[in-house]
Amino acid sequence: MPGNVDNIRPYGPSAGREHPEHFKRPDTLTLDIHGHIMTEGIDEEVRKHVPAMSLDAVKYASPLTRELNKKQNEERHEELVGVTKRLEDMDKMCVDVMAISPQPPQMHYDAPDALGQETAQKVNDNIARAVSEAPDRLLGLGTVPLQNTDMALKELDRLTNELGFKGIQIGAQIGNDELSAERLEPFWAKCSEMEIPILLHPTSFASERFGAHYLTNIIGNPLDTTVAIHYLIFDGVMARHPGLKFVVVHGGAFVAAYAARMDHAWGQREDCCLHIDQPPTSYLKNMYFDTVVFANDQLEFLIQKYGSDKIVLGTDYPFDMADYDPTEHVMGIDSISAADKEAICGLNSAKLLGVDVNDFARAKPQDNWS
Repeated sequence: MPGNVDNIRPYGPSAGREHPEHFKRPDTLTLDIHGHIMTEGIDEEVRKHVPAMSLDAVKYASPLTRELNKKQNEERHEELVGVTKRLEDMDKMCVDVMAISPQPPQMHYDAPDALGQETAQKVNDNIARAVSEAPDRLLGLGTVPLQNTDMALKELDRLTNELGFKGIQIGAQIGNDELSAERLEPFWAKCSEMEIPILLHPTSFASERFGAHYLTNIIGNPLDTTVAIHYLIFDGVMARHPGLKFVVVHGGAFVAAYAARMDHAWGQREDCCLHIDQPPTSYLKNMYFDTVVFANDQLEFLIQKYGSDKIVLGTDYPFDMADYDPTEHVMGIDSISAADKEAICGLNSAKLLGVDVNDFARAKPQDNWS
């Protein structure tokens, strides 16, 4: 039986699990912490400096993948840029509130510093505009121009104090810099001081081996995130800045399922304990993992391994690798309590983002959920 998104174009329900004909929603707020929006009119200027074909996700993709990506971008344009269709789809997904962050390529760390700053401001202003159209259903997560640390700190101040955003999204690599680059220390110190939620999102970790079968995304995206987490931990960023709070999308990438390999290396090799005096997995306590893992047993593993208080609802709307039945997914995990389901579906994210659940409206009931 298809899920509750037969008519969410251009995709159907996930083939990663079976879907019920009907489910009952939690009594409490549902909050998707992982949705995206595109800002029109900014990519063209950046591409004058950095051609699209230089990006790994494009350069290494097969001709068929590029063709399908172009087609899907055209088909989902309304969902990417607008609010009206997004709200309709949120109702279908049983999502009361969506935290919207930039379409990942629009973080534009590849732009020259001044253009990167201007682009980040335009993206954040557009997110603020979208939120203003439905403040009882949408929240903003902004972007900062991390190619320049001072500019990033300035925009961080603006998006939190002027725009009222509740968190930020960052990429897994900043140009050729890893997230543990020394120049980023003032940024991490400020984020730790603020305890601002940081959505860690990949763009792609690709090579010629990833060209076929959409491997630039299927493997490349979680691999990009996985590498970033290892640098944050092994280079001591998490140890030096204990107030950092990361939301790791796509279920924590490959780290969440294979974390003990880090601890083993730390215990065996000097080059794996240069900057940390605790097992690497101890630093995962400041990380949250979203529910975009598609299979019930994988979601159940995350809950059992890391605790229901560390798992947050996500969709990755409106992309092809999104889960358009997120609430149904959580409510279908029979091994956890009703309170755990309520926490995962929204209360964890509300607490993390520092918002009052009573400030928001509810999704309109559909035929397949009540």
